[in-house]
Amino acid sequence: MLIPAYGAIKKEFGIPEELLAIPDSLFVLISAAFALIWGYFTDRINRTKLILAGGFSWTIGMLLTGFSTGLPMIMISRLISGAGLGCVLPVGYSILSDAIPPEERSGWFGWIAILSSASNAIGQGLSSFLGPVFSWRFPFLLMAGISIAIVFLMFFIKLPSRGAKETELTELSELNLEYSYRISKDDLTEIFSKKTNLYLTIQGFFAIIPGTVLIYFLTSMLNLHYFNELPEVIRLQTSTIFAGMVGVGYVLGNIFLSYLGDVLFRKNEKNRTRLATICMFLTIPFCFLTMLSIQPIDANKLNVAYPLIIPTQEIWTYILLSIIEIFRVYPSYIYFFIFALIASTLSSGPVANKRAIMIDVNLPEHKGTATSLFNLSEQIGKGLTLLLSSFLISVFGSIFNMVLITILFWIPAGILWYLTIKVVVEDMREKSYILKERRQTTLIDYVFELEIQMDRAIQKIQDTKYYLNENHNKVFDLLDDAISILDFCEKKGERKSLTNVEEQAKKLKNQALRIKSDAKSIYKRFDHKKITHAEKTRLKDDLDQIKLKIGESVPKSTFGTIQTYYETAYLKIVDAALLRKYNLLNSLRKIYRAIEIYHRVKHLLNERIEDLGIRTDLSDEDSIAYEKEKKLYKKSTNALWACVSLKNQMEDILEKLEDQGISRNDLEKISNLTSEYKVNLDKIILDTFGEDKSTKKKLTLLLREIDDIFEDFDELYELHKLNVF
Repeated sequence: MLIPAYGAIKKEFGIPEELLAIPDSLFVLISAAFALIWGYFTDRINRTKLILAGGFSWTIGMLLTGFSTGLPMIMISRLISGAGLGCVLPVGYSILSDAIPPEERSGWFGWIAILSSASNAIGQGLSSFLGPVFSWRFPFLLMAGISIAIVFLMFFIKLPSRGAKETELTELSELNLEYSYRISKDDLTEIFSKKTNLYLTIQGFFAIIPGTVLIYFLTSMLNLHYFNELPEVIRLQTSTIFAGMVGVGYVLGNIFLSYLGDVLFRKNEKNRTRLATICMFLTIPFCFLTMLSIQPIDANKLNVAYPLIIPTQEIWTYILLSIIEIFRVYPSYIYFFIFALIASTLSSGPVANKRAIMIDVNLPEHKGTATSLFNLSEQIGKGLTLLLSSFLISVFGSIFNMVLITILFWIPAGILWYLTIKVVVEDMREKSYILKERRQTTLIDYVFELEIQMDRAIQKIQDTKYYLNENHNKVFDLLDDAISILDFCEKKGERKSLTNVEEQAKKLKNQALRIKSDAKSIYKRFDHKKITHAEKTRLKDDLDQIKLKIGESVPKSTFGTIQTYYETAYLKIVDAALLRKYNLLNSLRKIYRAIEIYHRVKHLLNERIEDLGIRTDLSDEDSIAYEKEKKLYKKSTNALWACVSLKNQMEDILEKLEDQGISRNDLEKISNLTSEYKVNLDKIILDTFGEDKSTKKKLTLLLREIDDIFEDFDELYELHKLNVF
């Protein structure tokens, strides 16, 4: 909206022409910088709060622009607006990617591109048509009012959960399980090093330059140099309409080519990238033909009798007459329209598919950051183009020449798209592999948690035996807790189609309800004032019968199961030691899983030990169990410490390997091959990276060090004392 208002702003504040583009260039650059910050936090914290903060910043900036009193205030207001806009793109794309399945993403992102293009046209239209009538400030105040309404609506919109539409995570969504992974600083290297991200980010810088020049300067070029003989009152509007013709194909292309991208993607995962590459290269010649079709207009040759002063109510009539006459007298503008339609349609091919491709190759917790990285590249290209526009016009001699030269920037962009074709499928499959592994882990963890909850309920039912005769309230408290836990597990099992969990929880809950009912009936008779000594004896016998029923019909606390978990964790370490020869990163993941299990075993045992430790009425059987639980707790603590030590040493080795030029990304790719074909990882690493004797020696020592730390762990763990009983 600021571009068509440059003339009015220059006149009102007396600003030199060479400074007019600075507010917009600052707006673009600050938007790019903040996009990277917003993008990172999008992948870490609540997205609703972020997009509200961005919308608020944008709105304040719009208001300040409308009330600006000079160039400094315009610059400040544009900085504030830019910071808000920097939030919308990464947060918005992250949210949309979780609401749209992969095979439909090009289509939806194409519509976003259409809206983005429409926003440029509407912004310039508001400023071009309403600005001269109501003042250049009015469109900014109008937009601020609309923004306030949008921000208000955001309070009532429920956002999708992270990763909800990823094919590999569909099962988690159906079970209402949360994808809990969040970005960390260590992940930034992985995002930056992914080749698809790298190629598309760099091409974004080159690809945005021609588009920026056309959008920002085509209207000015027509207005100042080609339509300058038209009456001033209709010149800007006519120039804006002709410049807008370039955008017609862009809208059509985003509708058609985005849909085509989805159709082709379903046939072959490379096809989105292929389509974008072809469109990028074909855009160049048609864009040249579009520019070469432009020629200066001689108003005297047009069959329009312009009055000295065109009445306001007749402005549109003269604009339409002028357009018709331009097409009649200057047929080259018919070619201009045709070539512009084809060029802008083709130029939308990369735009419609690039976001979908970046979403396809990045993990759910990386999408905001990856999108903001791409946006940063585009905005830097756009900002530098605007900042250097005056210099470029003087160097190339005219806006026309600058447009022709900048079209050539689509050539390196097309080359980078071609390179992306070769790596996109590999990056997508790597992401798919990681998500499948995480899905499996999450599902196992979910069932594991429900089983732990049921174990807590069983223990509470068993513990009622110790209070039946002395503490009636404690009995009901324990049984109510157990019933509540089991009811929760039953509902979860039913909702998630976990039949075994549902049936077991239901059976235990019914047992707990019967025990509670029997105990309540006995206690009620105990409270009767006229109860005899013989009746009291019989009621105590009834309580003993309940105690026996609990011992016989209710399962024992799953201490044996806890021990199995303990041993399962150790088996994870055994797996890690075996995997180490083929897949070092999977080996490390096994160690992390073992640590999680040991943490849970400790937590489960800790609750039991605390409850029993304060009691003085333990039977011989319970005392033996108590000692065994304490022993297993100590062993779990030692095992956990040993595993954490092993994990830290492994992480240290991986860092040292990175220092020798072997990144985690390289290691992942090599490991996938070595594990698939059961080839020794050490040999491949030494053959691939041991280029000279010195490097080979260092790598050999590092690989031996891995064997040493596993041997140290075995000694620390005391293999021969694994069994607790």
